Amino acid sequence: MQKWRSSFAVAAGLLLLTFGQYVGAGEQESSEVPKVILSGLEAYKAGGAEAAIKAWIKDSPLEGSKDVLAQANLLKTVQDYYGAYKAFDVIRSQNLAPTTRVIYMILDFEKGPLFAKFVVYRVEKGWILTTFTFNTKEELILPACP
Repeated sequence: MQKWRSSFAVAAGLLLLTFGQYVGAGEQESSEVPKVILSGLEAYKAGGAEAAIKAWIKDSPLEGSKDVLAQANLLKTVQDYYGAYKAFDVIRSQNLAPTTRVIYMILDFEKGPLFAKFVVYRVEKGWILTTFTFNTKEELILPACP
């Protein structure tokens, strides 16, 4: 009986491993926040919105883009209303493919939350940020619930 249980456990484990290979990449989640996002959040706490933006766009296709200035201005405006940035919470992190991940976060300020969506892409050196969006209205950032 003990031998049968061991064989069953091994077979069940192999079945799970095999099935796990066929689960779509979009269904997998990762709780790990890429270094590029963490670096920007640390820069934000220490040096403000412009420092955060510079850290986030370093080595990305956004580097040198004037469009990112709007995000820096938004971060400054939020800080004017909500007070200083304090911390963050990950709402959800989803791998869309081996090279692409979307991370939804809440940035906590003294008087309220800011919702954030970051899209990162894996290159040889690691993850780079390809897009990011902030809003005080969660429905404009978070994906619709099924």
